[in-house]
Amino acid sequence: MKTTAELKVALRNAHEAGDLEAAKRIATIMKEQKENVAAQQPTPLTKRQQAADVLKSFGSQAYKGLSYIPGTLGDIESLAQEFLPGLKRQETPFTPAQNFPTSEQIRGVAQKIIPPLQKAEAYEPKTTTGRYIGTAAEFASPGILGKTAAAKKLGIGLGAGGGLLYEGVEQATDSPLAAMGVTVPAMITASILAGPSKSAQLTERSLKGVTQPEIKSAIDLEAAAQVAGVKILPGEALDNKMVAQLTEDVLSSDQGSAYIYESIKNRPKQVEKLVTEQADIIADLPESQRDVFKMIQKTAKESINEAKISRTSASQKAGYKVANTENLRNDQVLNVIDNIDNTIKTQTSPNSPNRNKLLQIRKQLIEKTIKVKGQKEKIIIPVTNINKLDSTFKQFRDAVNNSKKDLVTGGERFIEVDLRGKLFNNNGTGILDDLNTQLNTNPNYAKANQTYSQLTKEIVDVVEKNVLPLSKNNLNFKKINGFIFDQKSVNVIDINNTLKTLNQTNPEATKQIANVYFRNAINNAFPISKPGADLTQGFKLAKEIAGTGNQRKNFMAVLDNVADAHGVDRKNFKVGFENMLNILERTGRIQNINKPGFDVQGVAKQTLLKDAAMMKTFNPLVRLSTKYGELKAGGAMANLGKIMANPESTKLLVELGTTNPQSKLAIVKVLNIIDSVSPTMERLEGNVPPLGQTPQ
Repeated sequence: MKTTAELKVALRNAHEAGDLEAAKRIATIMKEQKENVAAQQPTPLTKRQQAADVLKSFGSQAYKGLSYIPGTLGDIESLAQEFLPGLKRQETPFTPAQNFPTSEQIRGVAQKIIPPLQKAEAYEPKTTTGRYIGTAAEFASPGILGKTAAAKKLGIGLGAGGGLLYEGVEQATDSPLAAMGVTVPAMITASILAGPSKSAQLTERSLKGVTQPEIKSAIDLEAAAQVAGVKILPGEALDNKMVAQLTEDVLSSDQGSAYIYESIKNRPKQVEKLVTEQADIIADLPESQRDVFKMIQKTAKESINEAKISRTSASQKAGYKVANTENLRNDQVLNVIDNIDNTIKTQTSPNSPNRNKLLQIRKQLIEKTIKVKGQKEKIIIPVTNINKLDSTFKQFRDAVNNSKKDLVTGGERFIEVDLRGKLFNNNGTGILDDLNTQLNTNPNYAKANQTYSQLTKEIVDVVEKNVLPLSKNNLNFKKINGFIFDQKSVNVIDINNTLKTLNQTNPEATKQIANVYFRNAINNAFPISKPGADLTQGFKLAKEIAGTGNQRKNFMAVLDNVADAHGVDRKNFKVGFENMLNILERTGRIQNINKPGFDVQGVAKQTLLKDAAMMKTFNPLVRLSTKYGELKAGGAMANLGKIMANPESTKLLVELGTTNPQSKLAIVKVLNIIDSVSPTMERLEGNVPPLGQTPQ
């Protein structure tokens, strides 16, 4: 049979010779040949058929690749038998017994249990795309053995790449062994490059021992800091010394420091903005602290006065009053007057303040004096009305109390220390002690006085105890700090009692107490720094207001009362402040935060020493490995620096470190073993005995 080219030449010659019959015969032959060739060509696949071919090829070869996992040992054993040295030199060749099932034998068992699998295995790809996808799936399937998501991704990707390479070489050479010869070295090289990075290995080591709750807490804190507009680093967010050390090392490196410093250089402004916003939530910046102190002082005094008014009203309702007709006997009052005269005569000097004060008391106890004819001394008619005597007693009792509390420091109402002991003493023999004793001989007065004393303890004393220092003159920040915030002398109960009392009189006073304290703390924590902005200022503020557990509790108790003063929910009001403190407490944990970069001279010196050492060796591998190590370490620091500069740095670092670099190494080793052996066995000719049988 002539070829098409030969027939075309013959047809042209027939035309040129004018032999029409011959030309018709040749044309008929050419037409028949063309029809025969067309009949032998397969019908082109539709797009749907092509897609179905790809899916079937993928499923068929993935099934085969999955069988490699349990069949690896058998495949290795079978491959060893295939190339076992010396077997072919024996006079009577034999095939050793198969101890482990091969992948093919395992599929045979599976197909007996699930018959449709036999059809899947027998499927042959009909398209080039199907063949590539199928081979890629075959090589990639063992990658599912990766223990982590990242390891699985690495294993599947590495296997798929090897499968695509294998298919391309096999189609070009039509030789499975040649394809494996190219694919195996390529996969080993790819696995080295695609394995866990140095940065991942460093991160994994630094995260040893960190628990999931600690990680969650750190990520939540970082998210809160991001909302607050403050950048914190993983070594700050995670309460872990290893992570802090890793952060410090990256910050001190040439490659990583620039990324980190760029992300935190504006932290002082960020922190200042955050704390100022929180201060504004308490109250606006006061125009004058002196006016604030006066307002607080006035509120405290009003609270004490209101307590006294409340005591009077409550005591009167409880029966604290004596009829104006109630009287003591003359001799009872005269005894008190005699006590005063004796004290004046024996214990005071002429024109002394104490003498004058005693004479004032004496005068108020005398109704009148009567001169009797023939007698030198006048007869004293004492005041016997209990209400008048009680008024005198309370006047000087209160003067003594106020002088003790420094509420009065001079003038007519002030009583000197030594006179106080003459009016009242522990033995109950003082002048006013005596008057009080005489008054209490009246049953009605005694009952009323007892009620008054009880109400004094329950109302007035409580208020005075809690706000008295705030009512004094010359109130300043130091006094407020010592009375409200000093952790050594006050606690949550004291703070609540004090501010609750002020809230009842003037809520603004409570707001301003917290306001002046917080703003002064901010001012103290943000001094001007000569070298530049201090990146630990936030930590200093947190230490200033919540340096200990008690300090933090006290500050939170103040905020509770500020919330009451604003009339808002306590818990919601404190959320921003709690987040602020949690963030600021972490901003001073990195030791070299204010000194990023590295020791230029030291690094240069180390590099010169390394170069000098390498010059002494003729081994190029030593030189290469040293330089490669330097580049790899530098790349790790740069990668870690980029991660730590990210707003979600803690989350990203944890993801990097918990992908388990060891799992990546493990899947690379397993995949290289499986894909170097099992696909080769599948493509080698030879009969493998069925599972459970020994060849004869």
